[in-house]
Amino acid sequence: MAVHNVCHIEFEVTDLERSRSFFEAMFGWKFESFGPEMMVFGDGEKHIGGLQKCESVSPGSSPSVWIEVEDVDASLGKASRVGGSVFREKSPIPRVGWSAQACDPDGNPVGLVQFERA
Repeated sequence: MAVHNVCHIEFEVTDLERSRSFFEAMFGWKFESFGPEMMVFGDGEKHIGGLQKCESVSPGSSPSVWIEVEDVDASLGKASRVGGSVFREKSPIPRVGWSAQACDPDGNPVGLVQFERA
């Protein structure tokens, strides 16, 4: 069964606390630390995205969109076969699963997430 749902949107930010305050005030999102360089957010029940700390951010370079897939390796292979490319190889996400990024034919990155199954 293919999933392919948008499962995470990620904003690159230079100041985690400033951005957390902004998004809390704007949308009422609840935040949780996910290590020293990242916070995840959602409605208090489910995470829908994250803030990733970066040294600098270029206007228009963020957010990134992440799609849930059954198999990151298979999805990277498929991206290459259908006219895209591999942008970032598979890597682990502690307590979550695996991630990678492919690019569409125009070079736009698309995040891929394979969740651990219980």
